[in-house]
Amino acid sequence: MKNKLYLFALVILFSGAAYMSCTHKDALISTNGPNIQRGTQKLNFITDPKVSFDKAHSNVGWETAYLGGLSLLTGRFDALGFTSFNFDESNAAGVSFEAWVWVNKVNTSEPNRDKGCLQTTFGVDTLMTTETPNVAIVKSKSVELSTTDNGYIVKFDFTFHGVTKELTGKLTYDGMMVTGSGATAKNVFGFSFNFQFLAKTDFGIVSTSIADLVTIKCNAIFRQTQ
Repeated sequence: MKNKLYLFALVILFSGAAYMSCTHKDALISTNGPNIQRGTQKLNFITDPKVSFDKAHSNVGWETAYLGGLSLLTGRFDALGFTSFNFDESNAAGVSFEAWVWVNKVNTSEPNRDKGCLQTTFGVDTLMTTETPNVAIVKSKSVELSTTDNGYIVKFDFTFHGVTKELTGKLTYDGMMVTGSGATAKNVFGFSFNFQFLAKTDFGIVSTSIADLVTIKCNAIFRQTQ
């Protein structure tokens, strides 16, 4: 009789432990995903006369592996701007933009390269300004809210070296800060936009100095008078 009671107690003990273990595992597996919070900031460059593009604190940089597989070769474009920029923090349909750089204003801190072989590689010359071959353009087509963070997934047309191709990039709202006070107070907004493209495969660049894959990193600052 004692042995039966002992066995019965062991069965109850192990059954309870198994139940607790299973329910604990279920609790660990259950998740509602990241807690993404978005604010209500809005910005409209061009249509809002209070908003200006701060080129002095903005930049467009690029990087690619030297010789296709070594350390990074980096540079930037010194002439850049926006045709339009619209931002609605919580509404993807309210986010759109068109931006450009002048390709011949490439800057790798090596003047002989910047004014020499790179001009030939890009099919431009140092005297060009708004001619079509010299203007690389990013123009958004559709925007979705990221499901993993508070960024924005952007499908856009990228025009470069005589080719236009649809790509996908990531837009991030870096925040807003206030500078000045009183009549000089301004809201300062920061954004970053990153994407990659295949320079040789998709855009016909011929060069042994770079890899096919090129990464573009853009940072833009806008100022809004209060």
